[in-house]
Amino acid sequence: MPPSLVFAFLVAGSAFAAALVAVLALWLVEDRRRDARWAAAPGAGPEPYVFLFDDHRLMDATAAARVFLRALPGGPDDWQRLLTHLGPRFPGLAQALASPPAEGGVTLRGSDGSALCATGGPALPLRLAFLPAEAAEAPALDIHCQRAQTQELECLRRTIDALRMPVWQSAADGTVLWVNRAYLSESATNAGQPEDELSWPPPNLLDHLQPARGNAPPRLRLPGDPPRWFEVETVALGECRLHVATPAGALVKAETSRDEMMQTLAKTFAELPIGLAVFDRRRQLALFNPALSDLTGLRPDFLMSRPPFHAFFDRLRDLRMIPEPRDYHGWRQEIADIEKAAATGNYEDTWNMPSGATYRVTAHPHPDGALALWFADVSADMSLTRRFRAEVQTCQDIFDQLDVAIAVFSPAGVMTQSNGAFSDLWSFDATLAAAPVETADMIALWQAQTEPTPAWERLTGYMSDLSGREAWSADLRQLSGAQVQLRATPLGGGSVMLAFHTAHRAPPPPPTVAKRASQPVV
Repeated sequence: MPPSLVFAFLVAGSAFAAALVAVLALWLVEDRRRDARWAAAPGAGPEPYVFLFDDHRLMDATAAARVFLRALPGGPDDWQRLLTHLGPRFPGLAQALASPPAEGGVTLRGSDGSALCATGGPALPLRLAFLPAEAAEAPALDIHCQRAQTQELECLRRTIDALRMPVWQSAADGTVLWVNRAYLSESATNAGQPEDELSWPPPNLLDHLQPARGNAPPRLRLPGDPPRWFEVETVALGECRLHVATPAGALVKAETSRDEMMQTLAKTFAELPIGLAVFDRRRQLALFNPALSDLTGLRPDFLMSRPPFHAFFDRLRDLRMIPEPRDYHGWRQEIADIEKAAATGNYEDTWNMPSGATYRVTAHPHPDGALALWFADVSADMSLTRRFRAEVQTCQDIFDQLDVAIAVFSPAGVMTQSNGAFSDLWSFDATLAAAPVETADMIALWQAQTEPTPAWERLTGYMSDLSGREAWSADLRQLSGAQVQLRATPLGGGSVMLAFHTAHRAPPPPPTVAKRASQPVV
């Protein structure tokens, strides 16, 4: 390149640099004059907070402005923090700063008396001078007081950011004004992007609010696998609202498990033929199954109204589904006794209904103070039991009419049955024995009432040997002279029947003290 051309370029560059420096000098001088005119204006107050931004990046600020900026709530950057704070004071601020200010700058007045002056140009940084209305009335603080307030503010901010629960403030229209670190983390997770890429203001998590259940606080359900749950408490702070979200994932999981278990139990109880009624600690009906309505005749709408314990039994009395009481006061006392017995232990009773049905009512306490009542229809079982007992009694009556004295012994050698002829022959009634009557005791009784014979020794071995038993017989003579024939016959299952046939039966002698003393102790 020719030297003349290089020299021309250097001269042109020097001229351009000199012109740029002159423009900056004039801009600074004009800006200082404008600040001087603003400060000298009536009611202007102290010096404003001055910020210098280049493409929304803070380049410089006055000392007071830096202290003011540090006191603002957190945000993605200084520009968004400042605009979030100044936006409510100056409506239309974002639109006014969307493009470089015109020549002479832009001055905005807030409804509270605050003032904001923006100056700059397309090729110049943006200068913001903010004068809050409260600055004119605020007393002057010394440096020590201001430093203490700043330290306290930093401590409170670190404390709030250290919380693992999201905390934020929102305006009346739902716009987020301030958040802590946990809120930013949840918002970033919800949006699927890093925290430093979030736009300001971040979305309001209340958009995911679920309806409240009963008296419980409303809950947030944030998407995820599994979803993230929070319980939200809201406090009004003037025109703003403070929200605190407490993690509730464990609580929701426990409630879900409980609901699933209750559904499983409800399906199980619905198939039971036994009526179930569960009363909580306040003695109100909390759970029942369809069988309860079928057995008692209580209408489902009445049961769903959760009647108290006494009202439940009063309705049963009205439907004649309880044993007929003698009087109402006695009935109320019986119900109180049922509740007391069920609360301290287990209650069980059999109710014979006026209709002829038989119910077994059982009550069990629960650790939390609840009571569970079970109503079982045992009419068929009771009828079968009564019929069986009648048949057994009939067989025993027929057995007692036989002239042959008979006693039956189990495989363990315990007498299980005897008839009246046996009691008359040996002066022994097994029904009066205080303990099970064994073979050895009876053989001792028979030996005491008969003449000596090897039959008793043989009988002892026969009763102890359970294999290869065959029927056998032996002749005995009682001390009274009566001839008795003993016949041992094996039965099914290892039992043995002993039959005593008398050739001549003399009237039994009256019982004496000596004869009673000869009986074995059973």
